Amino acid sequence: MNKNLNKMCFLKIICYELRRALLNRLFFGLLLVNGLSAWFILSYDTIMGTAYTAPFSVWSYCAYLGRTLPVATVTILLLLSNYYSRKQKQVEILTDATPVTPFCQILVRTLTAGIGFVLIYLVMCSLARIFYVRFFQFRDFAVFILPSFLLLLPCFTFFAGVGQLLGSLHRGLIYALMLLVLIFRGIPNVFDCFGAGYFSTFPLTLPVGADGEPAFRIEFSFIIVRVLYLLAGIASLYLATALSARKSRKA
Repeated sequence: MNKNLNKMCFLKIICYELRRALLNRLFFGLLLVNGLSAWFILSYDTIMGTAYTAPFSVWSYCAYLGRTLPVATVTILLLLSNYYSRKQKQVEILTDATPVTPFCQILVRTLTAGIGFVLIYLVMCSLARIFYVRFFQFRDFAVFILPSFLLLLPCFTFFAGVGQLLGSLHRGLIYALMLLVLIFRGIPNVFDCFGAGYFSTFPLTLPVGADGEPAFRIEFSFIIVRVLYLLAGIASLYLATALSARKSRKA
């Protein structure tokens, strides 16, 4: 009986958070900003190709995703910052009375932000598809799937975790993180969380193939760093849960 009650409360909270966070003018406005930014990048950057490769190469597509990630990340951090406002603290008085654990609360916030992130990148990928078909008649998007996951999943997990951990300490730290995201958005090495700097410079170090551009490959060190970002995000979510549980016990 208690398990069923917990599941019902969990589902109700998820539905409530999805409506509150995503079905409002702010999110649709941010979605529009992301779309306009992506189309600008496609039209004035990606169209020229990345590191002397074709605009529709995997190199150029990954660089495109990497250049869109900072704006998308700031959007997700803005959504997460709402959970640490004064108004939200009043709501938590009610949620603390429910049988939902701090872990479930963090999970709900992460799922809500994750769904928002997926919606943003459905728009990004749709715009890229329209762009590539319209200007280059390119339709082989299957080659982009695995590199996209390698970029998007670690980046989202890292910032969703770190954002909630910082928010648990002080809401202002989330805004400081947003500023850092916009400042350090194109590090040209394997530590580039967004990937734009890496995919714009690494092809220049590779030999050119018969088709006039380097074959696509990723350094093992880059993959290791992506895994570390993923693990750091998961660890941050765990610490955020622990902080939330401690505050609930004190209350």
